[in-house]
Amino acid sequence: MNRVSLISALSTILIVLLAIGCDNATEPTKVGSISMTSHHSTDISGMGKTAISQEGSTVDSIRLSRARFLLRDIKFKTQGDADSCNFRTSPFVLELNLSGVVQEIGVQSAPFGSYRRIEFDVHRLDTAEYNALPSSERLQFLEFMAGDRFSIIIDGTMYRKGEVPRNFTFRSRVNAKQKIDLDPSLVVDSGSPVANATLSINSVSWFRSASGTLLDPTDPKVENTISNNLRSVIRVHRDNNKDGKRDG
Repeated sequence: MNRVSLISALSTILIVLLAIGCDNATEPTKVGSISMTSHHSTDISGMGKTAISQEGSTVDSIRLSRARFLLRDIKFKTQGDADSCNFRTSPFVLELNLSGVVQEIGVQSAPFGSYRRIEFDVHRLDTAEYNALPSSERLQFLEFMAGDRFSIIIDGTMYRKGEVPRNFTFRSRVNAKQKIDLDPSLVVDSGSPVANATLSINSVSWFRSASGTLLDPTDPKVENTISNNLRSVIRVHRDNNKDGKRDG
């Protein structure tokens, strides 16, 4: 091949490569975002938004003052896991707003898709995980690292008839992978590039037995029952207007 033919061939190849590059550059980026909020609720009336009461039981009522959940590894998944959004992998403490105000958790970019499931861990940190955290973030986890290490910490006041009200702190050692189906799905596409999911936690059954009797949160014998209650009431639903309620 002579020099002119070689230059001509190389020019043709370069033009083709540039054309391919331009085509890829002009393809629309099919990425939107998913945000998360949290919402605490209770359907108990007459005792305020953070109270649980029952006449005639050993424990007359319980009033909540603080509730914290240690979560990590939040993922939104499409059917067949074709696309997924790793919303947050690092551990964090979700402190519920007990007045019922919807609060922001965060936002993350997400490929276009119909997200049908969320997965996350209610998690006890081990020492290695704690030490790997930036020193500026460790303070929020200190109480969770005490003793046997904990994943949920609830503070409140317990009332019994004829007794002085008693403050308590309930600490749960539950370690659980939560897998929750989203119905309706969380859709991220060109028409709805931003979607929101609300993590909803209702406290009405936290300290109740299967029969509905109030439990003593300071009694070690009912620790597992209360821990299972705390884990089982966590719900997640589509909530694009961020009002705390499930979208229709």
